[in-house]
Amino acid sequence: MKSHREFINEISINRLVPYFLMSSYLYYEHDKSVFRDEDFDYLCKRLLDNFDNINHVHKHLIIKEDLESGSGYATKYTNMIMCSALTWYKDMEGKDNAESESILESS
Repeated sequence: MKSHREFINEISINRLVPYFLMSSYLYYEHDKSVFRDEDFDYLCKRLLDNFDNINHVHKHLIIKEDLESGSGYATKYTNMIMCSALTWYKDMEGKDNAESESILESS
């Protein structure tokens, strides 16, 4: 089973966008964490390091300064992001760490 950090490191840079947006929405709007702080920081760093090469429809919602500070606090969310985040969290809720990591890998 992969750790969250391994998962973040292996997925395509374009897939980092929805994971950042959904995890930020859950954390700041619902007080729910799907990543440990250090894993979220790593996600932000990977996004920032690759930002100019990312091609994703929701990239415009992400502010580089937020990535530099490891925060998604000021992020605006679309209905698609909000619904997807809640569904993702519901799928992981009540799962142990290994099961939640498995859900991440299949997303």
